[in-house]
Amino acid sequence: MHGTNSHPTSASGLGWTLLPAPFEDPNVLLWLGRLQTDALSAVLRYQIEALSFLKSRCEQDERYLQEIWSPAHVNDSFELWCSFWQNAFLDYSKEAGRMADIGSSIAAKAAKRVHREEKLFADNLAAQTVV
Repeated sequence: MHGTNSHPTSASGLGWTLLPAPFEDPNVLLWLGRLQTDALSAVLRYQIEALSFLKSRCEQDERYLQEIWSPAHVNDSFELWCSFWQNAFLDYSKEAGRMADIGSSIAAKAAKRVHREEKLFADNLAAQTVV
């Protein structure tokens, strides 16, 4: 239907839909920015942890290669091989546990923050309703 407008538009006539009144508050924009910052921070924490773990594992792999080909260890290469894999499996399982700890810590912090923001939002909404 030409000429009718089923969605509210801005005063400038650009056709953008207006946000409901509670979302026009500048605090919502700050909250969204904080949400994005927290998400990026979590991603970076995971990357830092993963890269430091990989650095450590690569250094251990290099030491293993140097040990296995040294003349002093030619006869015990099978023992070195077994201990290398045992240590690798232990390291990877410990790292998986650390990553799970980081994830649960981030989730707990996010839940607390969302709860605080929800309470603040509800209080602001109630104050707007009273006025």
